[in-house]
Amino acid sequence: MQLRNLLTYAAPYRWHLTLVAVLMLASSAVTLAVPWLAGQMLGGIISDQGQAFGALVGWLLLALVLITLLKIIVANLSGSISARLLADLRQRIYDHLQSLPLGFHQAHRQGDTLALMTYEVARLSSFLSGTLVSIPPLLLTVLGACILMLRIDPLLALLVPLLIPAFYLIMKIIGRRLRGLAQQLQQAEAEVVGLAEENLEMLPALKSFTREAEESARYRTHIDHAMQLALKETRIYAIMEPLIGLVSAAAAVLLLFFAGKSVHAGNLSPAELFSFLFYAALLTQPVGSLANLYGQIQTTRGTLARLQSVLREQPETGYSATGRLERAQGKIRVEGLRFAYPGRDTTLHGINLLIRPGETVALTGPNGAGKSTLIALLLRLYEPGAGRILLDGQDIADLNLQDLRRQIGVVPQRALLFNGSVRANIAYGLPGASDAQIEKAARLAQAWDFILTLPQGFDTEIGDHGVRLSGGQRQRIALARAFVKDPPILVLDEATSMYDLEGESAFVEACADSLQDRTVILITHRPASLALAQRIFRVENGVLTELQETHS
Repeated sequence: MQLRNLLTYAAPYRWHLTLVAVLMLASSAVTLAVPWLAGQMLGGIISDQGQAFGALVGWLLLALVLITLLKIIVANLSGSISARLLADLRQRIYDHLQSLPLGFHQAHRQGDTLALMTYEVARLSSFLSGTLVSIPPLLLTVLGACILMLRIDPLLALLVPLLIPAFYLIMKIIGRRLRGLAQQLQQAEAEVVGLAEENLEMLPALKSFTREAEESARYRTHIDHAMQLALKETRIYAIMEPLIGLVSAAAAVLLLFFAGKSVHAGNLSPAELFSFLFYAALLTQPVGSLANLYGQIQTTRGTLARLQSVLREQPETGYSATGRLERAQGKIRVEGLRFAYPGRDTTLHGINLLIRPGETVALTGPNGAGKSTLIALLLRLYEPGAGRILLDGQDIADLNLQDLRRQIGVVPQRALLFNGSVRANIAYGLPGASDAQIEKAARLAQAWDFILTLPQGFDTEIGDHGVRLSGGQRQRIALARAFVKDPPILVLDEATSMYDLEGESAFVEACADSLQDRTVILITHRPASLALAQRIFRVENGVLTELQETHS
């Protein structure tokens, strides 16, 4: 794991983390005084030095109180930093994921992305704010205890370094296994999240095809796989910690044996013996923590690698472009446009098209012919392989992305709605939209009548993806959302596919006037919608052909 890369995420909190480390160092320093005080106290009991004994008890209690207070402060500070760091990391990843092209999201499972944004980032935050800052205090405790043991009895203290190779060997062997296992476990957990998200998304289809039992079994298979990996990790930790404890206990027995000989030989006083043994016991805690530390480092390495692989992805180009456009006239020119999705045959073959400002054109053709792809290229959701698209004479590659996308309102075939009120979903197209604007858009989209029949009207909650509405109602809400934006260019991608014939005819009649001053691109096969178009084009096998000019 590259420490430098890891520390960049904690940079905004470096002074807070430094304070935590300093307080932990202070706690370790006071802790180092406890074995000496306790040894002297027990030595005083044996030698019957009552006056010194009372003072030592006072100092020992003071040290314990200080350690407790410092630990309370450290726990509060660490918890606060961890929560803030986690929030910042999640925001950073969320913003970066939003800026990435659609191609990235289509190439990665949502479950993997969600897992990274949730528990994997939480693990990284915990490591940065807790484990990492605990390393200096652990080292201080180990070094301090070793130095003080050397001052008491150098020969006995030399036994302690002999334990280090044993600890290192244990951690090296087990840690190597932990690293690969941690990555497998992270991937398995991501697959569980992804499958759950996918099944909840497809719940209507799952129920209609009575696939509950099969999907439950498939989900159980993924859960069991993750469980088996988690059990393996648990078993490794279960072996590692007791094994290190055994080595520590065996070392303590040996120290006690040789210390007893030194006392009998008169080389150690009782007080020094007790202090030495207390320091040896004190060493077991930080050395034992090294086992957990090593395992956490291996797990964090996997999380960090996944996080960096996402953050290395290049965001969409164009957000910093200097080409500005307030409100487009709506002239669209497509020149020699070619495009192919990664790993697939060419979708568009040298498309040429001119749409005049305020003109309504229709694109027809079989599914998968490239109609929606052409719109995605207009929005710069993808970059063409060759050719260009001009808006009002400007190459859209030179326009600021936000300016470009503000000019275009899109009503997709599948309405993309969020869990909120009808009002909020319509207003999503225009932040700060007034009630009058929202209601006007609802009327234009033929949504007014059904909205008034809802329990709370415009304030009715529609559920995830609008599940409390019918398909046609969802489409009308999506259409109203596009109208409230009042874009100079409007794209209706099968926007009336869920209307009945009467509803579609009413929509066409109601929309005719509102479409007059816009450039409109219709992707449709339905005759009533085609009647709105002044020109009709057919896209087939990636080639564009004009069928007729209707002069509507």
